[in-house]
Amino acid sequence: LDRGRCAQRRRMMTPADRLFSYFPLMMTVASLMALGVFAQWPSLWSAALLVFVVYFLPPIVQRIMFRWAPLKHGISPIDGRTFSPWLAAHNIQAFYDALPYLESLLRVFPGFYSMWLRMWGARVGYGVEWPVRMDVLDRHLMDIGNRVVFSREVELCAHVRQKTDGAGSRVLVRPVRVGSYAFIGAGARIGPGASVPHNANVPALTVVGVNESYG
Repeated sequence: LDRGRCAQRRRMMTPADRLFSYFPLMMTVASLMALGVFAQWPSLWSAALLVFVVYFLPPIVQRIMFRWAPLKHGISPIDGRTFSPWLAAHNIQAFYDALPYLESLLRVFPGFYSMWLRMWGARVGYGVEWPVRMDVLDRHLMDIGNRVVFSREVELCAHVRQKTDGAGSRVLVRPVRVGSYAFIGAGARIGPGASVPHNANVPALTVVGVNESYG
């Protein structure tokens, strides 16, 4: 029965959904090809090609996709009957979930990670302190103020999936907002639609749930 349902869902995928589902594989192939070019002909141009493919290409593709199919905040189906911009964005960003060290490397250099998130469409203020180890999902849905300090193992997630009886599933998508000069303790989890006010001190392992406001 479960296999039949999975097969039915695969059949219900739109052509665009199916295309974006292969994006992580296409990114892997493109990255290996760029790495091969750099290994064969090491130069500034081949290094620039590798950096472009690994860090610039996915945000550009996502921005173009959102021009064609804008992402709407709130609840939307991901049952395969209609194209899901959120699911496409999820697949575009999956490459970094599989290889988290690529994202961690950007956090080593001050300011680089904030600029990279802005490329995705996030709003990030100046002087934000990012730890090397943390998880940022839905990178385009972050709204971070100035001088925010994140501790290690923090998770920012702007979506939550909801199962429905016999009708596939839906996803709730809302931005994560963190006010200026806030401090987010180690292991804290901040969910979709959640907000942390200015100057807040969020203790370690705190969970700020869906649509909640800390404090």
